[in-house]
This record gives sequence, structure tokens and C-alpha cells, in this order.
Amino acid sequence: MNAVSDTHAAEHGLAPTDHRIVLAIASVIAVTAALALAWQHLRDLEAPSRGAEALAFDMTMAPVEADSAAGLADTLDAMDFPWPPEGPVPRIQVEHFPDDMAELDADTRKTVFFRALLPLVLYENAALSHHRDNAGTLLQGGTPPEPGSDERAYLGQLKDRFRVDGDLDDAAVRQQLLRRVDAVPASLALAQAANESGWGTSRFTLEANNLFGEWTWNEDQGLLPQQRAEGATHFVRIFPDLHGSVRSYIHNINVGHAYGELRQQRANLREQGEPLDGIILAEGLIRYSERGQAYVDEVRAMIRQNGLHQLPDLELADDTP
Repeated sequence: MNAVSDTHAAEHGLAPTDHRIVLAIASVIAVTAALALAWQHLRDLEAPSRGAEALAFDMTMAPVEADSAAGLADTLDAMDFPWPPEGPVPRIQVEHFPDDMAELDADTRKTVFFRALLPLVLYENAALSHHRDNAGTLLQGGTPPEPGSDERAYLGQLKDRFRVDGDLDDAAVRQQLLRRVDAVPASLALAQAANESGWGTSRFTLEANNLFGEWTWNEDQGLLPQQRAEGATHFVRIFPDLHGSVRSYIHNINVGHAYGELRQQRANLREQGEPLDGIILAEGLIRYSERGQAYVDEVRAMIRQNGLHQLPDLELADDTP
């Protein structure tokens, strides 16, 4: 210690050695405080937000519109997007199917249909995987985050979105949340979309962007079915774009009471370390249609006949085209 420091210590009634100890303790406290602030800053960056943006999933998709089905086919071809895909899938969002989809030959129509919808399915599954990973990390060890924390608020928002009742302190509630926040195999989604929309040619697809025949009871949000039974009050829901229909379909699979068996089968595959298999999970669609098992068999046949069960694990490209 220099003379000035020794003099300063003496003026305050401290021996030089005592003063060194005080300075050392002060230095440790300062470093500890700095580390604590840095850790809290890092934690704040990683912690889910309390606001509505906490459930947002930000991945830019390049919009694609075409006036004709042939034009849409040409656009997809120009992106080096073959069918079946041979690598990362372009981050594109086909907004609508052109009115003349039926004029394409059958094989071309199928490849245009699949290439238009696959990126939308992969986007939704990427969002689900993002939230599932977050939830799994926060629920590790069997104990949820403390009430009042940002992490607990985030899980509460997930719970609300996926219609899970109960308290996160209940293990059954945590299990149900993770069963609902999960992906739907592209093979299953594409086969159902093709079946329900007539490969993108149905009136509901062309006029309402409705790929899966989803209903609504709000007249302002739907189209009147031309063959609605007497006394029925439903409408076919209108979506702003094809992505909206895909998002709603996957959400319905994840929260709908009728699809609990599918979610159970999916959880079983997860527990066994097996990939999500659309042919297996199709059994959980027994209540999707009044046709019951015949509908399940038809969806499975479409998966097999179109080679959808042979699709590799696919991901969206890192950047938009």
C-alpha cells in the first residue's frame, strides 16, 4: 500500500492491514454484484416475456402469389423445389390456390399442391417445437417455475392457448400441456388437406382458403354450404390465406376433444423414441369424419399411394429465397 493510502487508513482509525482486508472485501462484493447483474441481464434475454409477444414465433416467409396454376408451377420450379424435396424446403408462403387448379394434369396438380402446403406445415411444426422445447426445459425436474416469474407467466399463456385446465403444480397438468404442444406429421397434414380440398380444387378452398372443411357458426366468418341440411346452422369458415387454414387445422388436432386418442398415440411414440408416423396417428382421426374408420383408411391410403410416409425429416431453409 502506498503512503497516501496508509495515511487515509490511519485517519479513519484503521491499521494498514485492516484497510487491505476492507478493500479486498469491497472488491469481492463489487465483482459479485457485477456478475449478478450480468447474469440477470442474460437471464432476462433468455426468459420468455410476460406479454402477448411471448408466444410469438418469428420466422420470415416469402409470400408467393400466382394468377394461374401453371404460373404457380413455374414459380415453384424456378425455386429449385422438387417433389419429393431433396434438401431444405424453401421458406415460402403460397397465399392462395389459383382458380384453375383443376386444369393441371393430375401429376402436376399433386406436386404443386404438396409444394405449396409443405412449407406452411413445417412452419407451424417449427413453432410448436420451439414452444415445446421451452416448456420442456422450464418443467425439467418436475417442478414448475415460481409463481410470479416470467417463466411461469409464459407457461400460463401456453396453457391458455392449448386449453389446458388446472394448476401447473399438478404433474398431470404439466403432462397434458406437453402432449398438446407438439407437431403433426407432414404426411398426415398433406394427405388430409388433399382429401378434404380435392387437391386444391374445391369451392371452399378457392373461395375461402379452407383446406380442411372447418366449420364456424358465425355467419360473418363463413360461406354458406350449398348442400347444408335443413335445420343446420353451420358455415364453412373463411381464412385470409392458406396458412391460416393450416394453422387452425394443426391447432384443432392439438386441442380438440375428438383427437385425444391421436395425442395419446403421439405421446406413446415420443416415449418410445420413435418418429411421428402419420399412418399410425391417422387412427386418431376416427372422429374427424362421420365416415369413421372408412375415412381413416382413406387417409392412410393417400399417405401410402403418394409416398408421403417416405418423406425424410424436413426443415425449412435458413433464409427466404
